[in-house]
Formats: sequence, structure tokens, C-alpha cells
Amino acid sequence: MKRSKLNDLHVRDIMSADPVTVTPDETLGDALGKMKKHEVHELPVLRGNVLAGLITMTGIMRRKALPHETKVSTLLQAVPEVTPDDDLPTVAEKLIQTGFRALPVVDRKRLVGIVSRTDLAKVIVDLEEFESLWVHDIMTPHPQTVSEDDTLEHAIRLLQSLGERSLPVVDSHGRLVGVVGMKDIQDIFARPMTRGSSGEMAGEKVHLELQVKGIMRYPVVTVGPDASVRQAAELMVKSGISSVIVVEKDAPVGVVTKLDLSELLVGRKEREEVLVQISGLEDEQPDVYETLYDIIRKTMRKISNVTTPRSLTVHVQAYKAEGDRAKYSLHARFQTAHTMYYLAHFDWDLNLAMAGLMDLLEKQVLKEKERRVTDRRRVPPHREGRT
Repeated sequence: MKRSKLNDLHVRDIMSADPVTVTPDETLGDALGKMKKHEVHELPVLRGNVLAGLITMTGIMRRKALPHETKVSTLLQAVPEVTPDDDLPTVAEKLIQTGFRALPVVDRKRLVGIVSRTDLAKVIVDLEEFESLWVHDIMTPHPQTVSEDDTLEHAIRLLQSLGERSLPVVDSHGRLVGVVGMKDIQDIFARPMTRGSSGEMAGEKVHLELQVKGIMRYPVVTVGPDASVRQAAELMVKSGISSVIVVEKDAPVGVVTKLDLSELLVGRKEREEVLVQISGLEDEQPDVYETLYDIIRKTMRKISNVTTPRSLTVHVQAYKAEGDRAKYSLHARFQTAHTMYYLAHFDWDLNLAMAGLMDLLEKQVLKEKERRVTDRRRVPPHREGRT
């Protein structure tokens, strides 16, 4: 029997006990081997019986040309505290804020389990309250794609710049022919590399020059836009994948990821302020973030008079142009109590790009409000109130 209440569940109900771990003194090769064997992207690092942090595949990819003898301690990342008593929207929020796919669960500083996006996806499969949600309501439309003839290096750069875990692969006619993701790249980088006479990691250069069609997965797990969110979540869980491609007429028209499902859970949490997440600006100074948040806060105050904001995720891509000048492309997902919005904007000035994005968002929210009002007016008086 399906559980009927999200609020009845806590981390202890869904976490995996006895997670695979490494120690600070183990090597990168050891960690990659465990990741590949157990099909995970994060490993808790234990110093004795105490959690020291996390090592992630994403962190490894950001550090180029690391020999397999590198100590895990050099790749250690701090993690927020997750306890067995945390509710699921809270842990979903922590996963989104950190960008991790999984987080260690601790009780009095001792590791007792690990909770992942997959665990949250299983919840959505089991809960009745998600039966009436559809893929077209939560998918990211117009997904970024790679060509089957592109290099692995291009795919990695695109994944990192977009903050994505997988990308649809298309042929010269725009038809979906495969998918390439972190798991495929992980398998490639888990192969030992040899050091050339110049001191460079020769194996890495060979890996990066591979064509996408040589490592992509196919056939692709797909759904139509009118499939249920529960169906999409079930496909991800059963197939062991992080996303499903939404297809119409053999072409990718959207993507639904486990991150989308996590955001869906966050949206169920009542909060006084909207959850805002900005990614893609890791090297910027704190005052840059503060200015962007000020722009967002002003718009959220206006929107709160129209609807109930829940979460806003903005990803920033900076494209170098002439000299030191950059063009900023912003992609956003905004969730309210009733609707999901997707929008994009670009400008040569980052603050102007954010201001333009917020202006578009405000206009979309007002347009949706007008549509709802119009729809209500079209209902004949004698039908109002009927069930």
C-alpha cells in the first residue's frame, strides 16, 4: 500500500544504512574503483569512526591530470549535517544547495547512513499525492544537446557549465540517438592513466579526444510529455539513471532529472521566504552574489502579492567574447505553490541580465494570474461549486 503523507516520512525511513566509505589515506584510484563497483558518485570519508567529509566524482573531474596515487584527503569536501530525524523537504533542500547527489547521515558525529536523490525519487514513486502531476509540468524544456560527433572534452565542459548530470545526444538531423552522462565519464576516468615523458597524463588526453558516440548509452530511456511524474521517477529508479529524456517525434523536447524531483519535494515545504539557489558563479566575490540576491528579493516581494513563491534556481553561464568582456546567459526555474516557470535571459552585464530575467518572470506570473482569472470567468454560474 502506498504511503499517503509526505510529512509522515523522515530521513531514517528512506536512507541506506552501511554506505561504502573511504579513508583520507586511501588513493584516488581506490575511490574511483569503489565508485565504479558500487555505481555511486559520492563516498563518505571516515577518519576513524568520525565523518571527515565527502569525495565526489564532480570534484575529481574539476581537478585535471590527477594521478591515481593522489590521497583522498586532498579531494575532501565539507558537507552539511543531515540527521535521521530530518524531514524529506529539508534534506532535498540541502541536496539542492550543495549540488551533491547524496549526503551522509550522522548521529552524534557518527555515520549511520547515506541519503540520495535516488532515495527521494523512490518516495515520489510511492506517494499517492504525486499521482496527478505530469512530466510537461516539471520538465526542463528545450534541453541542451551534444552531437554524436562531438568530443568527450566538449561534453564535459558543457555538463560542467550547465550544472547538468547528463546530456541528450543527437545526430545531424536532430534525432535522439543516445545520452552521455556522469556515469559514462566516470567509467572512462576510472581507467588508469600513464604518465608521458613530459610529465603529462597521456591517458587523459586520449580520453578527452574520444567522440561522444563512442561512450554514449543507447537505447535511451524516454517518456512523452503527457506521462506522469511518478512514471518518470519509476523509470529513473528501475533503470539506475539520473534523468529521462522527454521525446516527441524522435526529437528531445525536455528533460526530467532527479534534481527536478528534489525541487518538487522542496516546493511542498511551507516557508516564510523563497529558497533561492544561484549556480555557475563559483569564482565570484561575495558582493556580486549580494547584489544579485537584492535584485531577486525585490521581484519576490512583488510576486508574493500575486502567488506563493517556493523556490528559484538560477544557473549562470559566462561566455568570453572580445578581450575580457563576457556575455552572461541565465536560465531559471521558478516554483510556486501551483505552477513551475522556466525562462532565460542574457546580457553583457551580469546585474542587467538578472534584472531582465526577473522582469520576464514577473510578467509571466502576472500573465498566468490573468489566465486563471479568465478561465474562472468562463465557468457558467450554474456549474460553479459542483463536484
